[in-house]
Amino acid sequence: MGCSNSGNKNSTTEPTKVSSFWGMKHGVQTEISYGDSPEQKLDVYSQGQSIGEPDFWLPDTINHPTLIYFHGGGWTGRSKEDATLELIPYLERGWNIVNIEYRKGENTAPQAVNDAMCAISWVAENATRFNIDLENIVISGNSAGGHLALITGLLNAIPESHDCYVGNQLKIKAIVNWFGITDIAKVENYLRTNKPDWNYAGSWIKGLEQVDSISAAYSPVKNITSETPPIITIHGELDEVVPFGQAITLHDLLDEIGIKNELVPDPKGKHAGFSEKQFKHIYSRIFNFLDEVIE
Repeated sequence: MGCSNSGNKNSTTEPTKVSSFWGMKHGVQTEISYGDSPEQKLDVYSQGQSIGEPDFWLPDTINHPTLIYFHGGGWTGRSKEDATLELIPYLERGWNIVNIEYRKGENTAPQAVNDAMCAISWVAENATRFNIDLENIVISGNSAGGHLALITGLLNAIPESHDCYVGNQLKIKAIVNWFGITDIAKVENYLRTNKPDWNYAGSWIKGLEQVDSISAAYSPVKNITSETPPIITIHGELDEVVPFGQAITLHDLLDEIGIKNELVPDPKGKHAGFSEKQFKHIYSRIFNFLDEVIE
């Protein structure tokens, strides 16, 4: 699938702040196609105001920092709709959001990565239409979606890394990684050895003999360069689905290369298992991190 791109010249952004009445300040367009497959769809949340009849909605004329989000599900399940509530902290602060669906299921690797890359290409091509500030893009996701956020952010820092590369069209200011897979082969081996009934990585990849090649090409730890965007990771130390060691390895490598990064561990956190108090702490860390990189 080809990917054509055109940049957004206007990088003027609105300051990020929490609005008391943010719920009436965004419109949603759902099920927008970015490819030919029924699963290649995305939703766009854009800022503006509700004005009543006859037009009802007036979009902003100013560009906004934009979050690109990938849901989790082990590359084999769940959907973008499952992630809707996770977008609220960014909507509160006046961000635009692109919530992405992708092809998933057993024996489909690496389709999810290809779709994620080409969805970001779609964002670059359609930025003007939705007042997306291409100079202030943040990519995020949880679990397998965390992996997709990481690998797309990393590949878009490596020219000609993919047919849908658009690193020359937009600026990825940060990656917010929620307990994402960073080394596919190690996760697959861990699950196959310790939790074979949970081996989503083995299910995603067709045949054990393909694991090493898929891992070499699409593991974030294999694609870190000096141009890698800043990364903040949230990971529970009790996580048995994506072991905490995945985060440690990633951030050790980022430290070695000198990439801005922050690891937010939770000693009592499981896979997506955080209390309200923990979430408040986590989001304060996230937005402090983003405030340092968003212009």
